[in-house]
Parts: sequence; structure tokens; C-alpha cells
Amino acid sequence: MKPFPDTTKVRQDLHELLQESDPQRPLDSLETVVVLSYLDKNRLDVGADAVERPQTIEGWVAWVARHSPDS
Repeated sequence: MKPFPDTTKVRQDLHELLQESDPQRPLDSLETVVVLSYLDKNRLDVGADAVERPQTIEGWVAWVARHSPDS
């Protein structure tokens, strides 16, 4: 299993994928699907935490920091 990227890389990737410069702007449903696909591709399953999904890029970066296999 490949290691999950560090949070700096996650932040950069999400900014690029979503073409979003404001990390605090609430994401719409399509953007959330993009984030979930990115996490899945990088082998980090949202799973049961889906109820408590973050609403912003920074929220997702913090979520990754708490839930990555290396944390």
C-alpha cells in the first residue's frame, strides 16, 4: 500500500483539483465528490465518517491529518 500524501500535498492537490483559492469556502456537492474520489484514489476511506464530512478544503486537510494511517 502506498503511503498517503502529507497534508501539504493534500492541500495543494485539492486546491488544484477544485480550482479553488479560498480554503475556507464551503464546497458544493460536486466538489465534495471530487474530494472523496481523491481520498479513495489515495487509499483513505471516509467510510463511517461520511456523516461528519468537512465542508471546506481546510476541513478536509484537517480530517486527513486525523485519519491517515500514519497519524
